[in-house]
Amino acid sequence: MSDAANLLPGFGFILLAAIAGGAFGLQYRVMRRYTVENTSLISLFFATIVVPLIAAHFLLPGWQEAIRAVGWKQNLLVYAFGFGWGLGAITYAYGFNILGMALAAAIIKGITITIGSGWPLVRRWNEIEALPKSVTIGGLAILLVGTLMAGWAGVWRDRELTAGTSPDGHRPEDEFQTVPKPTGSLFALGLVMVLLSGVLSSFANLGYDYAAPLEKAMGDDLHWKATLIRWMPMYWGGMTALIIFMGGGMLKTGAWRNYFAPGSLRDLLIASSMGIVHFMAQIPYGIGAYYLDRSGRGELGTTVGWGVNIGMALIVASAIGFATGEWTGVSSKTTNLLRAGIIVLLIAIAALAYANGLGSGA
Repeated sequence: MSDAANLLPGFGFILLAAIAGGAFGLQYRVMRRYTVENTSLISLFFATIVVPLIAAHFLLPGWQEAIRAVGWKQNLLVYAFGFGWGLGAITYAYGFNILGMALAAAIIKGITITIGSGWPLVRRWNEIEALPKSVTIGGLAILLVGTLMAGWAGVWRDRELTAGTSPDGHRPEDEFQTVPKPTGSLFALGLVMVLLSGVLSSFANLGYDYAAPLEKAMGDDLHWKATLIRWMPMYWGGMTALIIFMGGGMLKTGAWRNYFAPGSLRDLLIASSMGIVHFMAQIPYGIGAYYLDRSGRGELGTTVGWGVNIGMALIVASAIGFATGEWTGVSSKTTNLLRAGIIVLLIAIAALAYANGLGSGA
């Protein structure tokens, strides 16, 4: 396959990952017995332990030997990134509960783009030619602008729906419940949690990037299949963090009893199936990055791929929000800001695709 032809599967797999990532949160809306902790622990247990072990058994013969071959230091580094990624999911939950989803998501994704895409670029600074490097930086900057626009539109939406402000300026308070805005130390705590989550959430991409020796240990014969092994130690680290903090929290509150409550089988099946969806939100990203690395000059897969993945996920999440009625009754000013943000995100994705394809003969 030519360098230019690698762009299509590269972005195709990343789009698949973005769609799966955007759909993952739908599980929380249909639970009857499970709390967020119950659901997350089951979903991620399937996503990080059960499904990867099954996939590795069929796709990666001898993967255990490759894990041992790279040595404990390399595995521990990737495991640590995974542990941080797991903490990122937990701190996000706290930040979201204090600041609200829209503001928390905007801050977290902005930080995650900057660190998750920026650090792999810095690591390969001297290996990438000047023009694709400059266009990549420009594309990431545009992506940050689009992310902030979409996030600010979400903040406006929440304010309108909370206050009951309709497009014509009326405030039907009887239809909306006012939620107090966090102030003072509570707001500061929420901001700290969100900032931490933004940094830690980028560890998903950094761990994948630093796990390259694991893929190389599998040899060249497996091609894209070998990318799966990069996730294994990171998954173990992420699951460890969730068991310690979410599992410990359920023991403290007694929420673990929900697993055995009457009618909980339905929630178990939904959470387990969503674990498969979550698995599909990451593995295709790695495959997409594999192809992007082979479609231009220098290894830009984890820089361009991560930025495009987040941009596409924002667009998918916005589409799901419109489809499920989250933007019903919101003013045209706010929805137009979101639409403008989506256009900016699309421009950023196009710029990053162009940067990645420079020198490929595209």
